[in-house]
Amino acid sequence: MSARRDQILDAARDLILREGYAQASMHAVARAAGLTRPALYAEFGDREGLFTALLDREEERALAMATATIPEIRPGADPAEVAAAATDLFLDVVLAAPDTWRFVLLRDRALPPVAHERVKRGRAVLRERSEAMIRLIAAMGEREVDAELVSYTAISTSETAARLVLAEGGAQRREAVAATLRWIARRAVAAAGIEEVAGGARG
Repeated sequence: MSARRDQILDAARDLILREGYAQASMHAVARAAGLTRPALYAEFGDREGLFTALLDREEERALAMATATIPEIRPGADPAEVAAAATDLFLDVVLAAPDTWRFVLLRDRALPPVAHERVKRGRAVLRERSEAMIRLIAAMGEREVDAELVSYTAISTSETAARLVLAEGGAQRREAVAATLRWIARRAVAAAGIEEVAGGARG
């Protein structure tokens, strides 16, 4: 993606976050990006084309970052610590790209249906990957776990935590939020009765 295209998409995203989707006209985006409207239309065609490009970019970024927080499960690993570390890493990636995550988690009734569908689709992808990881941990520990339910809970809890650290002054609460997430992760593993994964029992 060209630097100019990124510049325009950054301007559009920031405008939507600041003033809402309804205010993000092509004229307003062009002004925010320091370009003329003809230049904007030449790049994206129309407002729908611009917004679709923005959705594509932010969805790709968020999914890549979130996927990177799903840990590799090694034999002998402590599943409670694996889960706790994953929550810490998730908060790190959220705070590393706050505007992307604010956009992905944006609650704006003016957003077109396609935006809500994209978020729903991305959430489903991450939930399925989380469920697969939970099933793997349970299988290695020879335990029965409702992986689907746990994965839904994990996604919901993670989104709430992300909103907290992205709120005004939230970065200062990062450690407190992380500590709570680690506690929840460890308690969830303990409740499932998974004390270790096969191949490396601890003494």
